[in-house]
This record gives sequence, C-alpha cells and structure tokens, in this order.
Amino acid sequence: MKYRVLATFVLLALAPRADAETLKIFSDAALTESSLDDNTPGIVSFYVVHSGTVGATAARFSTKASPGFTGVWLSDASSFTTVGTSPIDISIGYGVCDFSPLLILTMSYQMFGTSSPCSDLHIAPANGQPCVIGGDMGCFFVEGCIQDLGSIHVNCPVATEPATWGRVKALYRN
Repeated sequence: MKYRVLATFVLLALAPRADAETLKIFSDAALTESSLDDNTPGIVSFYVVHSGTVGATAARFSTKASPGFTGVWLSDASSFTTVGTSPIDISIGYGVCDFSPLLILTMSYQMFGTSSPCSDLHIAPANGQPCVIGGDMGCFFVEGCIQDLGSIHVNCPVATEPATWGRVKALYRN
C-alpha cells in the first residue's frame, strides 16, 4: 500500500504540465511593450518576466539576436542570484518557491539606430532546453521545459488598414 501511494505521487510529479511556462521580454518598465524602434543611438533596458507557473525556484535560458539586430549587450541585473550572462547561458535562482509573474532579469543594450526592419532579440535554449525548476504541486515538480519564449521585435512597421473618412467619423459617434 505504501508503495502504491509513493508511486502515485511520483507519477503525478512527473506528469506533463497543464499550464504553459512563459519567458517574455518587454521593452518598457511597465511590462506592456514587446517592440522597439531603433532609430537613435542610446542605452536601452529589456525586461525578462517569468510567468505561467504555480511556483518555481529557478529558470535557465539565453538570449539570441537575429542577423539584423545591431544592439550590443552591456550587462544583466537581477534581484535574484544569477550565474552566467544572458547572451550565452544564464541561470537565475529565486532562493525560494516563488509565484508568477516575476521580473527576473533586466538586460542593458547599447543601440545604434541601425537595426534592420523586423529584426529581433529573443529568448533561446541554453545548452539544451530553456527550463524552469519547480512548478506543479508547489515546487515539488523537478524540471519542466518552458513552452512560450518571448521576443522583442525591432523596427517592425505597424500594420494599417485602409479607411474612409466616414469610417473615421463613425468611431466618434455616440
């Protein structure tokens, strides 16, 4: 009987996750924008947020740039313990079982105003799969791969739709 209970617990802990882990990159401190216009030189901060878990203790990932992205990585900053750097392989330990969404990393880049249209900076696997430690059942889940990896789109034009003057006026009718 003890072995059945133990086997059931182990199977539940190793079962596929129902919720999707996400690592998103934002270009503003309010964590609302995932795009950037690179039209003037300057230092820009990008914010990495971990969400979609019921409890996690760490994350591991890297960041990669598309060929047209001309920004240069300067530094990483985190309120958590980190090992490594984001362009190569970074591990971030939360210290305790923490709940999402968590701002886990702020990256600084020197932008030159020269990035190609629709280039990007995105989260990528670090030596295998980008993973999170902890998860289902209050951080008893050992390791799970992150399903949704975010990116910052740089110099992508905003899609527009053709409109008539009548359609514009209709927007302001009561």
